[in-house]
Amino acid sequence: MINIIRSFWFYFNGVISTLLIGLLVIFFSFFDKKNLFISKFVRIWANWVCKSSGINIEVFGRDKLPRNENFIFVSNHESILDIPIAISTLPCNIVFLAKKELFKIPFFSSILNSLGMIKVDRKNKEEAYRSVENALKLLNLKNTSILVYPEGTRSNPGQLLKFKKGSFILAIESGLSLVPITIRNTGLNLPARSTILNDKINIQVQIHKPIKTIKLDVESDKDELCFQTEKIISDFL
Repeated sequence: MINIIRSFWFYFNGVISTLLIGLLVIFFSFFDKKNLFISKFVRIWANWVCKSSGINIEVFGRDKLPRNENFIFVSNHESILDIPIAISTLPCNIVFLAKKELFKIPFFSSILNSLGMIKVDRKNKEEAYRSVENALKLLNLKNTSILVYPEGTRSNPGQLLKFKKGSFILAIESGLSLVPITIRNTGLNLPARSTILNDKINIQVQIHKPIKTIKLDVESDKDELCFQTEKIISDFL
């Protein structure tokens, strides 16, 4: 019963915070072209959602990130908790590569577009590559880092699905450092196929050392970069 009450409180705050912050994001998107205010609103939303879950979050390795740089963040993905946790813990303006189905949800799609989120069609390779091109354009225009979940969907706790290559192509073509992130225990707190929060288990976010991509070549190095990133995340997981 306690977990059901906690879950109701979590979803209630999720809906209210998304409506209120979403309206502010849509309004400010018309003139806040550098995302100075919007990024703050998004961080408020993320902290609000995380606090409402009642789960303790420990963050390690944030000091590994050089200041005033943009990055390509690559993370495992076990739960819907991963998104607000990433936004609340990473000291950067973050946009996501989001599956195209999310852009079909009324009002929510307006928020995603206002935030500059990038639509991805996971079933169409040509469209997926176009998403990489759109992400490169965004990186050139704004002071923004991109977070990608290369598994493409949520996995079971403690497991990794096969990584897709788009994020590694993006990292190499952008010349930005790639930062692996391992998030532990979100899938134990709120599994992919559940709507009920489980007993509180501390969530750990490990930000690994950035990997330089400036001298890498897409054709010859993307597979090795993918393997290296997957191993780093897997070893900590």
